Amino acid sequence: MARLVMLSGLPGSGKSTLGRLLAERASAEYLRIDVFEQALRDLNGADFDVGTGGYKRGYELATHHLQAGRDVIVDAVNAIEAARQGWRDIARSAGAEIVEIEIVCSDPDEVHTRLQTRETGIEGLAPVTMEAVQARRWDPNPYCTYTLDTGGREVPDCLAELLQVTGLAA
Repeated sequence: MARLVMLSGLPGSGKSTLGRLLAERASAEYLRIDVFEQALRDLNGADFDVGTGGYKRGYELATHHLQAGRDVIVDAVNAIEAARQGWRDIARSAGAEIVEIEIVCSDPDEVHTRLQTRETGIEGLAPVTMEAVQARRWDPNPYCTYTLDTGGREVPDCLAELLQVTGLAA
């Protein structure tokens, strides 16, 4: 059975780093919503309001991969319940299992440093400020399978934990 791993978390939490590595280790498809949103801005102008467009593209691709029997790792903020429900609906319609993981970094100084030094790998993606992260709306997730705190931890340790929690460990 295909599995959808939904990684949610605010910018600077470590979800993109961990999502990419998890997908590589598990030979899963990696869908990063930032890529789809930036593509929309590239087509429509830097000030274009992407709205739910990036998520809609992610939902389409996730559906395609899950129906083909491939595991999917989704890297998205997923700050509101409606966005998370979209992934659940896709998993259900594709007959796939879903694992919902919230990635957090409990150390604000570490988040600040990550935001200032991160390389997104996405040309044109505007940097995110600490103020924007702190002001971001966040709905609690009643269906969260697991919360992983990356604060003060090494990436390999966090990745090993994710592989175990998701059931994708080799």
